[in-house]
Amino acid sequence: MRQIFRLRFSLALVVIGMLFAGLSDVAVAQQQRGFAHEGSDLKPDPRVVYGTLDNGLRYAVMKNSTPSGVAALRMRIATGSLNETEKQLGIAHFLEHMAFNGSKNVAEGEMVKRLERYGLAFGADTNASTGFSQTTYKLNLPTVGEDILNEAFFLMRETAQNLTLDRKAIARERGVIAAEKRSRDSVNFRALVANMGFLTEGSGLVDRLPIGTDETIASMPRSEFVKYYRAFYRPENTFIVFVGDLDEDVAIKKIETYFGNWRSSAAPVPAAVIPPANVAPGQIGYHHNDEILTFVSLGVKHPYINRPDNMARRKEGFLRGLGAQIVNRRLDRKIDAGDAAYLNASISRYAPEDTVDAWIIRMRSNPDNWREALAGGDQEVRRAFTYGFSQDEMDEVLARWRKGLQVAVNRKDTRKTYGTVEYNYATELVDRFAKERVFTSPEADLERFEKFVAEVTLEDVERVFRERWTGIENPFVYLATNKKLSNPEAEIRAALDAAREIAVSPLEKEPAQKFAYTDFGKPGLVARETYLPDANAYTVTFANNVRLNFKQTDFDADTIGIRVRVGSGFLSMPQKNESLRRLAENLLNGSGVQGHSSDELRTLFAGKRVGTRVRLRPDNDALEIIGGTNRENLADQLNLMTAHVTAPAYRAQTVTRYHDKMKAWYPTHDATPMTVAEKELPRMIRSGDARYGYDDLDSFLAPEIQDVRDWMGPQLKDGLIEITIVGDVERAAAIAEVARTFGALPKRADSKDAFSDMRQLDFPTPPEAPFTYYHQGNTDQAVVRVYWPAPDASDAVNVFRMQVLRSIFRNRLSNVLREEMGATYSPGAGLFANDLFEDYGYIFASVTAAPEKVEEVHQAVLKVGENLAEGTIDQDIFGRAIKPIIDDIDSTQENNSYWMSVLGDAQTEGHGIARHRLREEVLTTMTVEDVNALAAEVFISDKAVAGYILPTSDDDIPTDIVEVIDSDL
Repeated sequence: MRQIFRLRFSLALVVIGMLFAGLSDVAVAQQQRGFAHEGSDLKPDPRVVYGTLDNGLRYAVMKNSTPSGVAALRMRIATGSLNETEKQLGIAHFLEHMAFNGSKNVAEGEMVKRLERYGLAFGADTNASTGFSQTTYKLNLPTVGEDILNEAFFLMRETAQNLTLDRKAIARERGVIAAEKRSRDSVNFRALVANMGFLTEGSGLVDRLPIGTDETIASMPRSEFVKYYRAFYRPENTFIVFVGDLDEDVAIKKIETYFGNWRSSAAPVPAAVIPPANVAPGQIGYHHNDEILTFVSLGVKHPYINRPDNMARRKEGFLRGLGAQIVNRRLDRKIDAGDAAYLNASISRYAPEDTVDAWIIRMRSNPDNWREALAGGDQEVRRAFTYGFSQDEMDEVLARWRKGLQVAVNRKDTRKTYGTVEYNYATELVDRFAKERVFTSPEADLERFEKFVAEVTLEDVERVFRERWTGIENPFVYLATNKKLSNPEAEIRAALDAAREIAVSPLEKEPAQKFAYTDFGKPGLVARETYLPDANAYTVTFANNVRLNFKQTDFDADTIGIRVRVGSGFLSMPQKNESLRRLAENLLNGSGVQGHSSDELRTLFAGKRVGTRVRLRPDNDALEIIGGTNRENLADQLNLMTAHVTAPAYRAQTVTRYHDKMKAWYPTHDATPMTVAEKELPRMIRSGDARYGYDDLDSFLAPEIQDVRDWMGPQLKDGLIEITIVGDVERAAAIAEVARTFGALPKRADSKDAFSDMRQLDFPTPPEAPFTYYHQGNTDQAVVRVYWPAPDASDAVNVFRMQVLRSIFRNRLSNVLREEMGATYSPGAGLFANDLFEDYGYIFASVTAAPEKVEEVHQAVLKVGENLAEGTIDQDIFGRAIKPIIDDIDSTQENNSYWMSVLGDAQTEGHGIARHRLREEVLTTMTVEDVNALAAEVFISDKAVAGYILPTSDDDIPTDIVEVIDSDL
């Protein structure tokens, strides 16, 4: 089974997390004097070569061959929204957009096309971001040939010095920026900004959000762009990172060639100085909106002290981290045991842009019991402050920490050059430089850790924890909730006073446990084994019908991925009911196994690379148990995965916790157009199928534990088992461990039921008018979705052609809706084709727009589809769409995740291996005529179905209320 569903990533993604990225102007000034390691007793990773050009530009170059033949180029400019004047608010981010709108030697609209011709996909490989103190440009290079290297460095230099900043181009981009601002401006974003404003009050940080203001976006003249660009885009403000499969001296030569003669023509402008935040104790803060989740925070603030990165600072951070992690484990234990009023909670440090040094415990709760949640969090901080920690708690945290460092050492030569979901060197080098941190080697990190462990005592951890929480007797409290308080200051302060009336006592020591599932009987025998030469993999079938698909790789050193597929999953649901599926997934994933709760499993396997995640996904014909481990812990990992099948736990407290989360979340489900889309559109486009989308809160609470037992019990007991293992392990070892665990089980089913009625999906008949739904969020936001029926997944050739067509469709939507109309920021295009469903598939457009523009956008999207159906895809358009996909073939085949997908159903349906065998041939022989023919088949306007999500028509629109109440000390 394979599902294809991709949405376009935006070009200039200003995500909420970016609010907390960056560094202070003090740090910027320090960076201009060199690198962090030059004045530190910490040694930098010897694999990285640092240098400074005569013009002051600094660089870091690192050879890395995972994946082979690729590279990452980053250019960081040490300026962001903090350096803007009142007339320039948002200009740093706006300027980042203008980097793609023409330069001295590249015409407007040509940069992205040029990169696509070299195989860089728009969004995924060509991107940029802006924060408070930095702007970073990103290119991921699919090859390291001379031509592509020259093109990449040339375009970076064009961005650094030669932007034309044409008045007409600026004017055209204003609508795009405004649309981006509108799309980001959710009630949750406003809640986050309000929280940031409370914590950094007095610094003015929230007045310098990178997105800017409506007024300045609409009015900034070209002269301000030129002034800012010349003042801050300078060699001495620039840091270049190159990581990839290329000798360091070649990369350095390119940097010198393309940037060595860069000189600034304008005088430098001093970086802005941001004042520190107010750290007065006892503040009370309150933010209300009908559509947000409830969070209550308690903490202490201290002035931020900027310190160089050295051994002493790392040791203090080590001690701080130990104390925080111990408390977080306590919080998790109370949740797992059902003894907490909060739904989740954690301690963290908060120091945005060095304006404040705050320590916070943050609890999410139901709106009606935020007081109890506040009391619970406060008790855990006071308990730790008063009574400290135990050696057992410290040892557990240390074991987990040590294992992470050991894994980093083992994987150092196979960590990725770039990536989106895991550690990668390009990102880390930029981040360490930005934060004035030394980029140290994994070996040095582990050595330093062991040194600290030998030196520190439990008393040291307790001392530092108390130092960090000095002032806890009069903390700040901040409440963000959808519950309206009539007198926030009095009610919040009363809740804190009541919490302080609750006495705390030291924790009782938990008895040590031993994992109960290590012997599953006599190891199973191998019935047959087959070699798959085109995948260099093996399929193994045991005498009890358990199947194993195996491939040994060295892409990730000492890393093994395991996926266990059991039964028929989604297809075997006894009723078409999304609520039952969600309860089952949460119950199986959160209950641990019989005799061991999820939290107890964390303790039992602390210090081992062992863990599982249970997935019961829509459109998946198996329950999946996912895990990752190494050779040393393979036996423990398979013991745990087998226990999930043979001894599932159905814990009542897990259901209670799930219900509490649903009760807290459901009132906010319509807070944005996209959350309404998640509820309504999956069902709409499947003609009302109740397995997709969801109903009201009562429907989520209706299924019971017994319903899950009745469904999952027979599946786990007898269902077909197919295991895929990919990674750095010998075949004999993998077979032996599976034989000892899953192979030792009683005989399993050798096939799956057909479930023909559950395999039926129907594309809706187009109605006379678009389906219309409503959200309760910001009144200037709407979403338009347009769907066309498309080929199913039965023909792999069509699947690959649809991927190329989707890319072309996305690019055309961007040209029309973004560049020509200025109607949206980031139009998306996606497709769905799944092997479970015959005669069902679709391609769609997703556009965020102003409510008054939805019909105009709808018609424009239809027009784009009609235009493509008329055969307007030429060889250049086709080539730019397919080249990144073709160039991705080699690098994906050096990725364990790819092979997990290829081999996942190798002994059942076999779709993954079939597509693998066809992929390269189909993509390399595909023609523009093939794609034009497919477009003509798909983009038929009379078959299109549209859905609008509009702001509520009610007059009672939720409003934001923010109050910051100073203490009366």
